[in-house]
Amino acid sequence: MITAGIDVGCENIKIAILKDGQVIGRATEESGGIGRAGAVDQAWKQALSGAGIAEKDVEKVVATGKGKHAVAFADDRITEPLAACTAARFLYPGATAVMDAGADETLMATIKGEKMGEFVVNEKCAAGIGAFLAYMGRRLEMTPEEMGGLSRPGPDSPVVNDGCVVFADMEALGLLNRGASPKDVAIAVTEGAAVRASTVVNDITIPRWDKVVMVGGLAKNAAFVNALKANAEIDLSIPQDPEYAGALGAALFAAS
Repeated sequence: MITAGIDVGCENIKIAILKDGQVIGRATEESGGIGRAGAVDQAWKQALSGAGIAEKDVEKVVATGKGKHAVAFADDRITEPLAACTAARFLYPGATAVMDAGADETLMATIKGEKMGEFVVNEKCAAGIGAFLAYMGRRLEMTPEEMGGLSRPGPDSPVVNDGCVVFADMEALGLLNRGASPKDVAIAVTEGAAVRASTVVNDITIPRWDKVVMVGGLAKNAAFVNALKANAEIDLSIPQDPEYAGALGAALFAAS
């Protein structure tokens, strides 16, 4: 059976095509704003080409993500927490929770056997963490690899607001104007972002931290992950290519 999952995020579209539980094609494309539907079609063609199949060969397509309704040809649509849980169970059998941290949203969900348990999504002030860190990287003229390779802050390191990205942005620019190095500012904003992201962990009323899987684009930022582990006091298992987890979960759901 061939199925496909399409995760339409605020910044990027991710597509995974499965055949009998194995990934045979993938593609990613910028979401495209008002041109999102066209960007979905472009990514879809790339994924089909990479898999070496035609559209008619795909038996079911399931969409997820904030822009899931832009996938006009989807047979079904599922929520982001369900997609994340489905992928986490597949990648790490026995997983008891999943955290999905992307450009726009950070969510946490517990897993109870084959079902999703409790889930929480970030408050408004903690939205956009991934987009904020990407913006700060560009502002500080640091590559994603440099941002991900940052160390933890020292006792005398500068800090920025850890409750609101707007205030954090203002305070980061203030630090630069007062002569702080771009590296120190990057460490400060990464630490603040991790503190904001850890609020979703604290909001779970019945923690299940035996085996927590982290997915989403921010899972590729090692500095953010290390700060999150320290602030949330949990360990995290991170799969290869974690940004594709939502698409993978949607494709697996299509096959179920």
